[in-house]
Amino acid sequence: MTNDPNEVVKVFAGTLIEVEGYQRALADARVESRVVGTALTASFGSAIPGSIELWVHQSDFEKAVAAIKLYDEELGQEREQQHFSHPTSDPNPATAPHRKEPHVKQDPLGE
Repeated sequence: MTNDPNEVVKVFAGTLIEVEGYQRALADARVESRVVGTALTASFGSAIPGSIELWVHQSDFEKAVAAIKLYDEELGQEREQQHFSHPTSDPNPATAPHRKEPHVKQDPLGE
């Protein structure tokens, strides 16, 4: 087996959403990639885990792995920042004031 730099190798296999995210990360890193297996999702949906694959040239393999790791780190940081905790120091809202009905005279003629 030769080490042809133009030979393609699989760098990731997973769901379509994961693969598309990684493909965008590789495009940002200027690594050419190809998604394989999308035809399976049309007929089987997500019944076959890991059926979508992301392939790159062997010469770009190390760069692709580094770009995927960086993407995962950035995604993890975004998820941590999006965590919203409940405020603990804010007091409970005050109850609504008691509503008083306007005074209505009992006699409809006003006498």
